[in-house]
Amino acid sequence: MSKESAPVGVRRLGRVLYITLSRPALKNAINEDMVTTLYRNLREAAQDDSVGAVVLEGSGDAFCAGADIKNLALGAEHTRKYSTEVLLRVGAEAAMLLHEMPKPTIAMIRGPAMGGGLSLALACDFRLADSTASLSYAHTKIALSGDFAAAYFLSKWMGAGKAREFCLLNPVYGAQEAFTSGLLSKVCEDSELEADVERLATRLAEGPTNALACIKANLKNAQEMSCESYIAEEIKNFQRCRNSDEHREALKAFIEKREPNFPRQQVRG
Repeated sequence: MSKESAPVGVRRLGRVLYITLSRPALKNAINEDMVTTLYRNLREAAQDDSVGAVVLEGSGDAFCAGADIKNLALGAEHTRKYSTEVLLRVGAEAAMLLHEMPKPTIAMIRGPAMGGGLSLALACDFRLADSTASLSYAHTKIALSGDFAAAYFLSKWMGAGKAREFCLLNPVYGAQEAFTSGLLSKVCEDSELEADVERLATRLAEGPTNALACIKANLKNAQEMSCESYIAEEIKNFQRCRNSDEHREALKAFIEKREPNFPRQQVRG
């Protein structure tokens, strides 16, 4: 595959890995190659100890407009390597990697984030956008129910009532309305979006990797477990951090009144 036709690009900036959805002529619409390549890149990032944070972005003037509708309309399934069911599972696994990998993830949103593209953005720990961002569930336009765990994340960020309205009525939210509804972490000045994302990603990537992984695990457990079960896991994670080189370095830095220089150790979710 030529570089120009690669559906997903990858670049490094220190300990930050940027993953770029790259079909700009189609507003980065999702096809088979994109979703399978994205999943592979996310799986590798989750296992790479030199990666401290992941940024997901779109090329051109869009984040991701959702599925490649033209391919759907033309019945392109017969040209695929994988079945629709397998691709839905792969896309959902990509979303869950963004949500659960033991390192912070950030979506940088310009332009539309629709359908499956919205799902991928919502799976990230942070979502920063500029004023051009527009967010929509979009699936009802083509009489589909949704994919990549979209309704799951919408219910978490918006609450059940607003998520029903958003999914069933299919409004398009601009950046400010999306921020007010809990779908965005921050709306940045258009010219500052990239710099704001870089600052946040670098701060997270240079932070206490093991502790951040445990915090993500705690947050996930808080959504899914009983209080009793959660507390048991919280104690395990605390002890994991208490016995780490990270913690020892943080204490030493505190006493010495300096910034910590965290050792890089293997982190597994």
